[in-house]
Amino acid sequence: MPTDLEKLVELQQVDLELARLNTQLAAIPKTIARIDAQLASARKRVEDARAAIKAGESAKRQHEQEIQSLNERILKFRGQSSSIKNNEQYKALLSEIAHAEGEIAANEEKILELLMKSDGLQTQLATAEAALKTETAEVELQKAAAEKAGDADRAAAAKAQARSQAIRKGVDETLLASYDRILKSRGYAVAEVLDHRCTACQFMLRPQVLSNVRAALEVVLCDSCGRMMYYLPEHNVKTSTINATGIAHQAEREWMFVPSMGTSGAFVVFINHKGNATMKAYDAMTGEAIARRVEKNAICQKIFADEIRDARNLFVDEPNLEDKYKEKLPIEILDDLRHQLPKA
Repeated sequence: MPTDLEKLVELQQVDLELARLNTQLAAIPKTIARIDAQLASARKRVEDARAAIKAGESAKRQHEQEIQSLNERILKFRGQSSSIKNNEQYKALLSEIAHAEGEIAANEEKILELLMKSDGLQTQLATAEAALKTETAEVELQKAAAEKAGDADRAAAAKAQARSQAIRKGVDETLLASYDRILKSRGYAVAEVLDHRCTACQFMLRPQVLSNVRAALEVVLCDSCGRMMYYLPEHNVKTSTINATGIAHQAEREWMFVPSMGTSGAFVVFINHKGNATMKAYDAMTGEAIARRVEKNAICQKIFADEIRDARNLFVDEPNLEDKYKEKLPIEILDDLRHQLPKA
């Protein structure tokens, strides 16, 4: 992988983490507001209880004032009794007094009801105030935790920002501008190639494009999504079932160009299958089979480590090619493999 592309892969990880942290930091005020809102119902219960008590006290005073007014009216009526001249006037006066006394009794009954209701409201208020106190303490703890997490995120964001700036200083400006443009429009700019596909959009790469990505001589953009692509050989080896000895039991194969074999290098297929490691090589100039080696209870990555160390990955889309052409590779396949090699 080109050095700049390696840096962009790391830069993308840092930038995505920085974006995540900034998103979390931006959400902190909303989180605090949401936590504060949890107290709204508790506060309302307290306010409603206090308002009900206040309304009861006001109603009680009104009834008391009405009783006082009625008593004064009764005294007035009784003071007029000495001036009454006939029975009709006396009966009317007694009727007014009786009516006033009835209203006094009604107001006293309402006062009694308010006093009884007041006891329940006082209990409700005490309960609501206790609940508000408890919830306030809980909310303060939640807010403290949110603010502490925010402090940690701010520290992590500052560290990520510093790392991003440090990486950016070592990347070609033109390439960095392309990275920023793709990142802004696509969400992320660099995508790994796995199983012949761009992992960002799942587009199947053409053989030549895949070969260019694997050769890693330049930055290659996906034909579908336009992201920068990179290839890691260790991620493109098919996983396999492992037995108790650690040997793979299912096939995995990789074609490579090994410059140290043959007169001018060799096209080599490495195969792990049923616990055996197989290497078969064809001369890069003539296509002739020049070597075949099988090791039992082994894997290619270990037993053929010297050959693989300086090898270059190749793309071969025809399965089991080595079984079909056991002695010599045909010219069209040789040309395709040679075309994947960097120009001298």
